Amino acid sequence: MAVSSKTLRDSKIGFITNRKKIGINIWRFFFTGIDKVSGKESSFFVELEFLNSHLSYEEPVLGFKPRITITEDDLQYALAGTSSAQNLQSEKIVQPSYVVIRVGKFGADAKQVCSYHSVKSAKVSQKPFSLLIGNKLFADDKLSGFINITDDEYQKHPEYLCDKGYVTWNLNYEIVREFSTGFENKTDRWFPMGMKTAYNGTINFNGDEYIVDSKKNSGYMDRYWGKSMPDTWFHISSLNLTSIISGKTLFDSSFSVQGEFNKRVSFLGNFEGSEVVFCADSKKRLYTAVWSCVQTPENDDLNENKLHWSVSINSKQWVIDIDLYCRINELYNRKLEMPEGNRKIMDIVYGGTCTGEIKLFKRRRKTLEQIEYANITKAVCEFGHTEEGEI
Repeated sequence: MAVSSKTLRDSKIGFITNRKKIGINIWRFFFTGIDKVSGKESSFFVELEFLNSHLSYEEPVLGFKPRITITEDDLQYALAGTSSAQNLQSEKIVQPSYVVIRVGKFGADAKQVCSYHSVKSAKVSQKPFSLLIGNKLFADDKLSGFINITDDEYQKHPEYLCDKGYVTWNLNYEIVREFSTGFENKTDRWFPMGMKTAYNGTINFNGDEYIVDSKKNSGYMDRYWGKSMPDTWFHISSLNLTSIISGKTLFDSSFSVQGEFNKRVSFLGNFEGSEVVFCADSKKRLYTAVWSCVQTPENDDLNENKLHWSVSINSKQWVIDIDLYCRINELYNRKLEMPEGNRKIMDIVYGGTCTGEIKLFKRRRKTLEQIEYANITKAVCEFGHTEEGEI
């Protein structure tokens, strides 16, 4: 499938022309690999983020890195117990500014490693597009690089907000199903540019090598940029659907839900060639949506807790219901710095092994016709909210 020129152009926004000092720009890739030895399947993500990147052009500035401001004279005042010592601040709070690459693995053994850089180190080329940051390459059709967080670095740098470990990846990709819409206002935009993306190559995570084969699994890709992140982050995406009605695998079906935008969520889907689109920047009368992420009651027999993501969309033409579950022990908790600084964070739980179902109904006058009822596997589900950082 040929990708539209608009999607190709928009995929590069913020990496070539943007020089704003304040804001966030994220490019995310999701895919599945099969362990070369055991044959076990695992899901992964690669993430490129520019955060206030031109605020500090020469070097990366991490908001959680300790910066002691007490001088030797201040220390003497403190030891002497003078009244001026009461006004001393031991740490300087700064606004973050960096480019970061994160690579993570979903599941019960989930973890992520990160690599921080200055925007000065990012080398951008056009025709064809490529973005090179150290040993990490992001291009129109290729991703590659490696990150190694040693035990010593992990102990000395808690501000990295990641785990220790080693990962190297070498992937080719091609967009199979695109969407250039999703949500857009004056300062923010999200769209699943690669709703269905074919990845091929390898990823080695802590010595375990995985084969990524588009013939066995497809992946997903999206973009988000804005002045900041929304106060609540809600995301679902999947392209692993099997019809309960026919029993067939729905190879040409996929969907994504993203929010919250203006206290709404966007839904974009393709179901065996039929597109269903509800964008949160449209008029409110066009559709209503209810969504949530809650913990299920503990099941004593199975001795496991789960998080339950649910979405219900209602319009004059469609009724859509989604229910997805993920075991809590297969979720990963991430903390992302917000552009505002002051150690404000987005605290997000991620799951890449979510399962559930989706129901699609089409209105026929006063009745509902069931178009599809499908099982969902290997869905990516995220839920997060902003928190004031500890100062």
